[in-house]
Amino acid sequence: GGQRIRIRGANSISLSNEPLIYIDGIAASNSKGGITLGGQDYSRLNDINPEEIENIEVLKGPAASAIYGSAASNGVILISTKRGRAGRPQWRAYVEGGQMKDENDYPLNYIALTQIIPGRTDYYANDEDGSLNTLSSFGAGRPFEHCPNYRAALPVGATGACKQDVFLSFDQFRDSRTTPFQTGTSSKVGLNVSGGSEALTYFISGDQQREYGVLRPNDLNRISLRTNINAKVGERANAAVTAAYIRSDTKRISNDNSIFSPLINGLLGTAQYVPGMESDTVSTAGARLGSYFGYNTADQRKVRASQDVDRFVVGANGNYTPLTWLRVNGNAGLDYFGRFDRQTINPNELPLAQSYILGFRDAFRASNYIWTANTSAAGTFSPTSSIVSTSTVGASFQRSLFENLECYGVGIPSGTSSCSATTSQFAVSETHTDLKTIGFFARQELSFADKLFLSGSLRADNNSGLVREQSGLAYYPAVNGSWVVSREGFFPQGSFVSQLRLRAGWGQAGQRPGFGQGDTFFGSRVVQSGGLEVPALILTSTGNPNLKVERTTEIEGGFDLGFFGDRVNAEFTAFQRKSKDALISRDLAPSAGLTGSVFQNLGSIKNWGTELGLNANVFSSRNVSFDARFTNTTLQNRIQDLGKGIAPISFNRGSQAHRQDFPTGGFFAMPLKWNDADGNGLLTIAEVTVDSARRLVVRNATTGLMDTLNIAYIGPSLPTNTQTLGGDLTLFQNFTISALFERRAGHKQLNYTELFRCVTQDANPYYNQCSAIANPEASLESQAAFIGARYKSATPFGYIEDATFTKWREFSIRAGVPESIGDRVSVLKGAALTLSGRNLKTWTNYTGLDPEINEAGGSNFTQGEFNTQPPVRLWTLRLDFKL
Repeated sequence: GGQRIRIRGANSISLSNEPLIYIDGIAASNSKGGITLGGQDYSRLNDINPEEIENIEVLKGPAASAIYGSAASNGVILISTKRGRAGRPQWRAYVEGGQMKDENDYPLNYIALTQIIPGRTDYYANDEDGSLNTLSSFGAGRPFEHCPNYRAALPVGATGACKQDVFLSFDQFRDSRTTPFQTGTSSKVGLNVSGGSEALTYFISGDQQREYGVLRPNDLNRISLRTNINAKVGERANAAVTAAYIRSDTKRISNDNSIFSPLINGLLGTAQYVPGMESDTVSTAGARLGSYFGYNTADQRKVRASQDVDRFVVGANGNYTPLTWLRVNGNAGLDYFGRFDRQTINPNELPLAQSYILGFRDAFRASNYIWTANTSAAGTFSPTSSIVSTSTVGASFQRSLFENLECYGVGIPSGTSSCSATTSQFAVSETHTDLKTIGFFARQELSFADKLFLSGSLRADNNSGLVREQSGLAYYPAVNGSWVVSREGFFPQGSFVSQLRLRAGWGQAGQRPGFGQGDTFFGSRVVQSGGLEVPALILTSTGNPNLKVERTTEIEGGFDLGFFGDRVNAEFTAFQRKSKDALISRDLAPSAGLTGSVFQNLGSIKNWGTELGLNANVFSSRNVSFDARFTNTTLQNRIQDLGKGIAPISFNRGSQAHRQDFPTGGFFAMPLKWNDADGNGLLTIAEVTVDSARRLVVRNATTGLMDTLNIAYIGPSLPTNTQTLGGDLTLFQNFTISALFERRAGHKQLNYTELFRCVTQDANPYYNQCSAIANPEASLESQAAFIGARYKSATPFGYIEDATFTKWREFSIRAGVPESIGDRVSVLKGAALTLSGRNLKTWTNYTGLDPEINEAGGSNFTQGEFNTQPPVRLWTLRLDFKL
């Protein structure tokens, strides 16, 4: 699934906040997309084989990434792949196998009943396994009635208070007869060789990965091939060629916001086991047993959807030193992938709508090209013995081309999988986007006595997303400096502080408009005129020819410290970044006769925070060593200006909004308070009221007067502080234990899984209920949340929860073969066995499925879960060896 990557917050409201990604100097796609199946997107970043990665460097902001120009305001991730070293061929192989399990806690399904016909117990029919069948006889003369926690009104036929005579609960996800989950498996096998001579080195690798998920069919089959060659060309030049091919086949099931989702069907399921609910058994009412929507695990496998990808990442790099002080560099490459998405629904298998009854075919073929070309020349001079000057000039070109063709049709013969086999509603659509950027850059670096370093750079860009003739070039300057204080003569020697570097930077980077945002587009239609069909045009999108790039300015400062001979190292950075001319998709009034929205440069966003990193060699001896790592980051985010006349932009079912003077995508809702006046632990509707003291008071942009709104600010969607803690314990040089923990805090998440579950089930009380409705032990908070969502203007207040969590991310034990044994038994030389686990434990007060999941995958700001599959626990066993 697609992931969301944020480096120092979010800079843009309507454009992407994802960083640029380069692989060996070639711009690489991290696009997301495919046929949607309810929520999650595919991600091209997942194509990259981690076995081939040598190093990852993160340029965190404009002060570092200004040289990348009008697309780098969100930071840059530089990935370098492995290279060969001169020497005899070194063959390495590995084989890995693992198991995946869903170990998450799921809420129970409940039902509470009161006896309305005393003495009648025939409502319950004992099944062969001893369970009670609550679906046997709802109808006239039924002896029991639904008895919720919250209603003051008495149930039909009751002569006294609503007394819960029967209370049942059931977990469809842990019962072996009904669970949609199974043990998933993963496997990987790979082989690589590296070596060469002083004139030519090589690295060649191949890898195959297979995964069968905990939900079927949710499978992956991926092959990765790579060849990297480096060569010396004479005494003054060298060249490198990189080539990678990835072939992946991914099968997906419906999830998240889909009535075929196994989670939504299970969470809206029955309050006890009903024989046949795990199969295609149909009740007398004509619906499948076991779920509110009537779709079970067997139905999941009838939604056949998959994505095939063929991806090539190729590049060439050359360096030439014509003079001792001059170096010329150039590189060019292409990241291409061809994508084939398809979904086929056979007829008469999923009776959802007419198209499902008849069956349909949806197929999508796409080609994506990213061309990159860069050239630069760097001259190094030493005016004095203590000064070194390096001057660099260069130019770059990038082109992103995306083309796709999609077909759709209804009425497909069972067993076929082609649009041409469909019989009605046939439709074809085609898309073409093309975005080009050209840039020029210059950089000057100065070094004074190898202890004071200064640099300045300037990038000038133009791109095809800007349509104004007078737009010209956009300029992005940057200045950076550092001072190694510990190299000064006055710095005390032999102190526990062994190194001190002070650093500061200022820079600007941009975010270019997307394809076509500056242009107005029309679509074709056929209309009747004078009894004839004639072609016509309709407006499909409104462009803004005056668009400019978003511009982000950042200032940062910090220090690097070394203690005890650099056994302990600390890095600290404080930063502030501000984006102006933020591109916002502004709604247009229908009376304008245009389309619904247009992009304009209107807003301003500010991010600020700190970053601290500690690395320590805590203990080191011949047989025992322990290394520890700790990071702590803080982040604040605020919309300083949303733009004159721009109303707050709401999304995520009205729970989130972009509102001036608040964080981007902050959570807002009508606030509630409650009072269990009678102390019985059960809230009535009257005991839940609006908390007027928390309502927002804001200035009206039109009248200038203060307005009191019927909402409150709940909190941000981005974590405000994050910590990680990791360590490696090595014993006898061949046995290593590693672990990694992470904590994220200060943010909120919408638990729409539970909101939907409670409100939907309350609408059909004769099926089953969530805990807030039926569980006599339900907390007052959960009862108030339900009452607010159902009866108090549908406010989601109680379901916007604190998403703070701590996770045990990883644990591994690696046992290597001692060198003394490897020297005697060649087949064991360099061999190692590793047992590793991921997603081992979560500590949180969040009551939903998982505080980290997001139904919208890699979307810009939407933060919430809606029947979203939580992360699974993965254990793998791996053997590495040399041939």
